[in-house]
Amino acid sequence: MVLQTKINNRVWVPAVNICRLVMSLVLMVSGFMKAIDPVGSMYKLQEYADLFSCSLSDEWLQLLAVLQAAVEFLLGIYLLFGVYRRAVPLLTLVMMSFFTPLTFYIMLNGEVDDCGCFGDAVALSNETTFFKNLFLLLLSIVTFCGRRRFVWCITKRTRWILALFSLFYILVIQCVSIFTLPVIDLRPYAIGNNLREMVKGEPDEYDVLVTFEKAGELREFSLDNLPDSTWTEVGSRSVVVKEGEPALIGNFSIIDWEYDYDATEEILADTGYVFLVVIDDTEYASVSRVDKINDLYDHCIIREIPFYAVSSSDDAGIEMWRKRTGAEYPVYWAESTILKTMVRANPALILLKDGVIVGKWNFLNMPDIESFENSSTGVPPAEGTFMLEMRGWDFWLGWLFGPLLFIVLLDVLLARFKKRKNETAGEGNASPENNEMSD
Repeated sequence: MVLQTKINNRVWVPAVNICRLVMSLVLMVSGFMKAIDPVGSMYKLQEYADLFSCSLSDEWLQLLAVLQAAVEFLLGIYLLFGVYRRAVPLLTLVMMSFFTPLTFYIMLNGEVDDCGCFGDAVALSNETTFFKNLFLLLLSIVTFCGRRRFVWCITKRTRWILALFSLFYILVIQCVSIFTLPVIDLRPYAIGNNLREMVKGEPDEYDVLVTFEKAGELREFSLDNLPDSTWTEVGSRSVVVKEGEPALIGNFSIIDWEYDYDATEEILADTGYVFLVVIDDTEYASVSRVDKINDLYDHCIIREIPFYAVSSSDDAGIEMWRKRTGAEYPVYWAESTILKTMVRANPALILLKDGVIVGKWNFLNMPDIESFENSSTGVPPAEGTFMLEMRGWDFWLGWLFGPLLFIVLLDVLLARFKKRKNETAGEGNASPENNEMSD
């Protein structure tokens, strides 16, 4: 009996902890990818709400997106460190028990193209999403059943520090992304991308084969190897010799309805600076920074820098925007999906140079007009040095794993200190940590 228990533990304990670690990594990555773009997660939740005919305001959807990212990330962190063994495995099981049937329904329905599980980092089909969730559901069941056999990393002494830091971290990254722009931009319209090149695709390459007949024999010849005049041409066909590549952003189009022409090529062909004010929906766009936008337009007129606004609203909405803001700049039209993908704010400012995105600003953190006027080029740097450092993987991953490693080392030092103190007090060499992990 004792031997059987030992054998079971040798198999069961590693299996439980492997499932726990895999589950924790998936939840951490999923939560982090949603957290770096909470507005994009809000758009995805809107698709789910529309699927079930739920009417929710943007404020509620944004709150739900923030909470979803935070819950997934925190559950992943807590599973990784093996803390809160009563609550965390249960919550993980409940969450997967909800999402697995949901994705099965969506797989059958097919109205949501991408689940948004990993933000813009990875696009999954509905079938892949369902089987991924089914696998995670099995992992969560094993994790829940074997929660008492977790190999933990820290004790009760420091787990509260882990909990507070993780919560603070995931909320800060989401607040920065909401009130500025996503700290890590994984979309085609990220700073540094050349839109002029990305709207171009490579067409298929064809070869023409001509069919000739001679004495009842049919044979195909290429154009550079035609037969002599004794052969009679009877037909031809085109053959694809090299498949082309679609444009990365082939649906990108900016239309000037007033003069009925596509202004996309004109805007992207400009070799100098071009400002684009993106106003997805004029009815819901904030007017708190319109004075800055109007002042910038006046500045661009003086500097002869092209300045356009792009909106998905109709003529009535644009006219209402002009009356509300006193806007005098030209307003072009583009699809709402394109504008929401370009920048996660309404309104927002994009700066192009020679077809390349060199700056993007949320309306909340647009530079003052003085920074434009005092610049020798007429435009300020894209962002301050600190903000540029924040917009990268190194910054946020460093500030995640650095403190986590510190918490583990702190826990080890406290454990040694307490053990030495107990030994000095004559309490023996027994380690008290096992009791400290009871959840």
